[in-house]
Amino acid sequence: MSTTDDVPASIHRAIFLAVVLYFVLLLYGRVAGEPLATYAAEFVFGVIAVGVGTILALQVRGGRGPQVLLGAAACLVVGGALQFAALFTRIPTLEQGSSLLVFLGIGLYLYAVWNTD
Repeated sequence: MSTTDDVPASIHRAIFLAVVLYFVLLLYGRVAGEPLATYAAEFVFGVIAVGVGTILALQVRGGRGPQVLLGAAACLVVGGALQFAALFTRIPTLEQGSSLLVFLGIGLYLYAVWNTD
């Protein structure tokens, strides 16, 4: 079972381009010392997390994936939302919580894929 079989190619491309944009902005922000680029990278990180989490949740809801993907989706969406909150409040705990939840969501996704293929 591949959990991405039903996702249109345009969505795959958009996610890939968003990830590339994230790393370009992050690298530029760090190298050039440009805080606006770093803030934009943090925003894109949140968009990616919420977007991928939403796609996973829709797949589980449509009966096209194991239930563990619902946990991955929840972690990614909440992690993305925490990223937005951290971006606007600059509270370090929110940033750490966001990173932890996104990491957990990715781990659950990998667990689901490896145990179902």
